Formats: sequence, structure tokens, C-alpha cells
Amino acid sequence: MGVPQRPMGVPMGVPMGVPMGTPMGVGGFVPGMPVGGAPAGGYVPGVPMGKVMGGAGRAPISPSGRRRALLVGINYFGTQAQLRGCINDVHNMQRLLTQNFGWPQSCMRTLTDDNPSAMPTRGNIEASLRWLAQDARPGDVLFFHFSGHGAQQEDPNGFEEDGMNETILPVDFKHAGMITDDHLGELVVKHLPEGVRLTAVMDCCHSGTGLDLPYTWMGRGWKEETNPYHSLGDVQMFSGCADDDTSSDASSLYGAAGGAMTTAFCDVLRSNPCPTYPELMHQLNTLLRRRGFSQHAQLTSSQCFDFSRPFHLDDIIPNGNMSLGRTFRRKFPPQPRPMQGPLADMLGLGVAVVGGMVAGEVLGGLLGAFFG
Repeated sequence: MGVPQRPMGVPMGVPMGVPMGTPMGVGGFVPGMPVGGAPAGGYVPGVPMGKVMGGAGRAPISPSGRRRALLVGINYFGTQAQLRGCINDVHNMQRLLTQNFGWPQSCMRTLTDDNPSAMPTRGNIEASLRWLAQDARPGDVLFFHFSGHGAQQEDPNGFEEDGMNETILPVDFKHAGMITDDHLGELVVKHLPEGVRLTAVMDCCHSGTGLDLPYTWMGRGWKEETNPYHSLGDVQMFSGCADDDTSSDASSLYGAAGGAMTTAFCDVLRSNPCPTYPELMHQLNTLLRRRGFSQHAQLTSSQCFDFSRPFHLDDIIPNGNMSLGRTFRRKFPPQPRPMQGPLADMLGLGVAVVGGMVAGEVLGGLLGAFFG
């Protein structure tokens, strides 16, 4: 007998014979694609099926040669929640992209709070994110890096499993407010066309799902969010910790202060520019652990892909999501985690659901994370 043919519109990763609209359990895993290779047939059982044609059997999309990068680093100078390493992180990431991956300086935009002409205000960050995604076409490759304070606030829709939206804090957050993961996704993820690759590195507290992407790699398979938002583009985000965790400042190979995740990301890719995804995640977490940090690198994605593949910034996979937009399954109540410290005081919250890239002098060691 011949090998059964995969029906049109069913993407790789979805088993044949699963009825259309099969639901997943709350917070359910997408088994398969474990470290070391895909299961028989290359399918990932449990991926929900919808009405939009997926990318089954389609070759990766060739890069167009057009690249854009936005790098944001905020030290919050002169505040009681001042950090040391975030501007250094931008310079470190810029060197990685230009010297190790050959990206031209002309395709990059940087916002740092030591540059009066390019301050990382809320308005400038939002405008620069629009620039990053503007007129993106299939084959384009984008990069976004943020190093600074992160926090949380209640999710008014109840989509998040902890009932809290993740946020980043622009330099003028005290009067302009925080930027939520929902808003970041609206600016730079949800409207990307199929065939555009965006890689993001978020080095801040509570950054695990900082772009509100639907899939999280859990070590043994992809876990889909309970209320996922599916989109067309190929977006991957590396973060310094889970949503309920905190990031730390570290010391880079250059001897300067820097975010632990940014430093590890740059150091690993300088030593091994083309790791597989299992190698990359293992080396990131090994380096963080070796340097004394308890945080763990996280990977979230807009697409459920074969995890055994090599990591390339310009390797673009076609859309495999069978439905687009928000899938709503359950509303979650907010689960705030009380904290105290200078950043909470600056937000006017007193005992607050808030965190930053934790420094010894920022929270007085309250969360056990210290500068290197």
C-alpha cells in the first residue's frame, strides 16, 4: 500500500484524521518535536485546526536581503530604580549583529537614555516599532531587542493564564505609562505578513510571554496558550525569564555590566553562530547557571516548528497556523504578586505587582538577584 497523502490545508505538525475544530485542553501541550528529533511522520499531535490554509509541505522562504533592527536600552538615570547594564546591552547586541552576522549599521535604530536625540520614551519606542514592521514583505528579516525594566498589570480581558499583562517600562513611564505585551504585539507582530521573520530578545522581568505569542517551548514539546493569538509571520522571542520570574544584571566578556540574558545570548552565538535550537537553549541556560543566575531562558513563537532545526536569524518558515486571530477558551482572574521596592514606589503602587531587571541597589536584595 502507498503512503497516505496529507490533505490540502493540513500543516505539518497536525495528525491526519483529527476532526476540524478539535479543541485543546486548558494550557495543553503540543507533544512532539522533542529535543533530538521529530516523532514518526514529523507530526505534532494536538495542534488545533481551523479554516486558514497552513504551510504544509512548503519550502522555507528565501530572504529578500532587507533587514531592520531596533535595539532599546534604558538605565533610568537619576532614578531610585537606576540600572547599570542596559545601554551596554544595546552596544553588545549591535556588535553581534554587525560583526558576527554581517548586518549593516544603516539598517539599525537604537534608543538609549544617554542619547538626547534618541531617547527611549514611550512615543519613540512606539514609533520605532512601527518603523520596524512598516512595509514588511515576504523575505524580510527583523530584529527587536529590549533591555530595561519590566513589570505586569492586570489583563482587562482575562486572556493571560495568570490574569496579568506583561509590560516594558519606557524611560518616561512615570507619566506616559507602561507598554503592554498586547500593545507590542499589535505594533510589531499581528500585522506582519507571511514570510517575514522577526527575532526578539527581551531582557527584563516578567518577559516570558512579552510579545503575547501563542506557543512556548517547554523542553518536551510546544505548549499553546489557553487563549492564543495566531498570526501569519514567523516571530520568535527569547526572554530572560518566565512571566513570574526576574532578570538580573551580569558582566559581559568586555567586563562591563549587562543584562544576564543579553550577555549569554551574545556570548553563545559568538562561540557557536549556527547552533540547533536544542543546543542554543541548552547553552544559554548552562551559561546562566554557570554564572550564578537562577533565571532560565524562555522561547516563545508564533509558529509551532520542528525544534531540532538549526537557528538562523534569516531562516523563515511559512505560516502553519490553521486559524488566525484570538481563540478564546477561558477567562482568567488576575493573580497579582505583591512586591515592594523603589520601582514600585516610582509607579505609585506601594506594594505592587511590578518588577525590574533586578539589581542589588534597586530592590535591596529583596528578590535575591544582584549585579555581577
